[in-house]
Parts: sequence; C-alpha cells; structure tokens
Amino acid sequence: MKNYILRMEYIGRNFYGFQKQKDLPTIQGNTEEALTRILRVPISVNGASRTDRGVNASNQYVNFYFDGEIDPGKLKKKINSLLGRKGIIIKEVQEVDMKFHSRKSAKGKVYAYILSSCRERDFFLSPYVYFHYSELNKDLLNLAMKGLKGKHDFSIFANRDRSISQRNNICELFEVGFIEKNGLLVFYFFGNRFLYHMVRRMVYYLIKAGEGAIKKDYLETPFNVSDILYTRQVLSPEPLFLVNVVYNSLTKF
Repeated sequence: MKNYILRMEYIGRNFYGFQKQKDLPTIQGNTEEALTRILRVPISVNGASRTDRGVNASNQYVNFYFDGEIDPGKLKKKINSLLGRKGIIIKEVQEVDMKFHSRKSAKGKVYAYILSSCRERDFFLSPYVYFHYSELNKDLLNLAMKGLKGKHDFSIFANRDRSISQRNNICELFEVGFIEKNGLLVFYFFGNRFLYHMVRRMVYYLIKAGEGAIKKDYLETPFNVSDILYTRQVLSPEPLFLVNVVYNSLTKF
C-alpha cells in the first residue's frame, strides 16, 4: 500500500463545496470518481480543507491510498482530461510517507478574499471579486487586523447552532493583513484552523472597521466586547480563495 497526494486548484462556483454529497457535484466526489475510473478500484480521498460551496482553491491538497505503483505524470494527465472541463486542475501528483494526512498533517491554512472598488475596471473579474465602493481607512484596517491576530475564542464569527451544546471555537491567527495590487485589495488570513463562514464574516467586519463604523477601542480588543457589531454578515463565497496549506519541514510534500 502506498500513499499519494494531489495538489489541485478549482473553481468553487461549479460545485457544492468540497465534501462529498449525495447527488450533488463536489470536489471530493468528482475527484474520487475520476481516480476510481482511472485506477479501477474504489478510491477515497482526504482533503486538507472542506471549502464551502462557491469557494475557490489555488492550492488544495488531497491524499489517497493505493495498492500499487503510480506514474505521477501519467495520472496527472489522465485525471486532468476528466476533471479539467469541470473546473478542477491537478497541478502535481506525488508519493508521500504513509503517515502523511492532508488534513491532520496540516499546520495552517492561508485564505484570501479579493475586493475591488471599480466595477468598470474589474468587470471581467466578477464574480471573483467583491465590489465595495467606499474608501477604507488603512490605519483602521491595520488596527482591526492586529486585534484579530493571536489565539482567541472566535465565537463572535461562528455559526450559532443551538443544537450543538459544545463546539470548539478556539482558533489562532498567525497573520492577518492586506495587499494592494493593480487596484485590488486582497485581505489574507493565515491560521491554524477556521470555522464555518468565519473568514467571510471577518472580511465584512474589517470592511466596517475600515469605514470607521466600529470604535477604535473595540478594534484593539474585539474578543473582550460582549456584543460587537458587524460580525454576523456572511459575504459571497466566490471572492474567497484557499491560497495554500502549510505543512511542517518534516513532511515530505
């Protein structure tokens, strides 16, 4: 038995998220179907991140086990002939250590959310950018992003499902920042884990912070405020990208 990993990218709006669902197109489902067809045995894959419906990935990782030799180049070519037209591209195929697991071996993930203030200039980037027209104060953005960094209970950005009595909402954000390039504003988040809809809620919160709608004292220590505003709105998924998954230096891939 050997362990193989696929590094892939995909257009999220073509699928109902990563996780396999009955009778619905998903990243996991389509990948397993393609591998099963090519290798002629049932294949199950483990994903590094269960991206939501509509969310894109420029670097997603899945691993699977197969009792036999695989030519990485040939498998990449065959699987892309099946998945490419659906919106999934395999960028790399590699054998890895048997202990490697795409999700469990991950040390962190990087997400990015893209904003534009000019629909005329960036019209053809739609729907992969979020159009927002009011000017954002960069000093307030930096202050708000600094307040999000660190290890906290992110319940203010989490789903409020009362049917689940205990949920682990503790996450650590190692880096939060923004990049301005070609008229676009890209928010990025590097953390050990992310909650359902957490990034898209944080982006809206940061936008309101940049507009000056939130008190500076709250921005500095948002997790000490019992009922802080603008943390519940979930923005559209298409401008959100899983940029990369970080593995430690001991990991072969």
